[in-house]
Amino acid sequence: MDIMYVSGSPRKNSNTDYLLEALRSLIGGIFYKLSDYYIEPCRACRDCRGMGKCIIEDDMQKLIIPELLKSDVIILGTPVYFNNVSSHMKKFIDRTYCLMGHLQNKMGGTIVVGRKYGAEGAITAINAFFLKHEMIPVNRGVLGFAFNTGDIKIDSDAIESTKGLGNRIVELGKKLGYQ
Repeated sequence: MDIMYVSGSPRKNSNTDYLLEALRSLIGGIFYKLSDYYIEPCRACRDCRGMGKCIIEDDMQKLIIPELLKSDVIILGTPVYFNNVSSHMKKFIDRTYCLMGHLQNKMGGTIVVGRKYGAEGAITAINAFFLKHEMIPVNRGVLGFAFNTGDIKIDSDAIESTKGLGNRIVELGKKLGYQ
């Protein structure tokens, strides 16, 4: 399976990245940290709908969209900001408008890390992204509780849930005919 991890965290060595990398160490794949790329916001021109290509020539179009199209599994990870996904993740989600009809039946996984409140909003936003693209959410998602760098390492529930997400991806991949 081709697996793509997308981190919406702007922090280096973030708690979100820790869980994404933990999952990647179990099932492999390629990692993209959105803050490392030049990505413009969607212009809402709607000229791209269904084309599989955005008219904005930036790193999203040149590097990330081709990988999304190639991937069988897309794992989105974000910290919780104001009860929702980060601005980096939201910009990414909006820019996939051009991919309507092109991500069908790919598997989607969710990893969200927050301090206390708002995680449900972030999980809902990511799962709505999967459903809008007619993707298959593999489970409800992983929720980690952390604030300071490294706090996630003591959240044993999040670490176990991350392993469970990996197991579910492998299980569902087999049922869908991936090796």
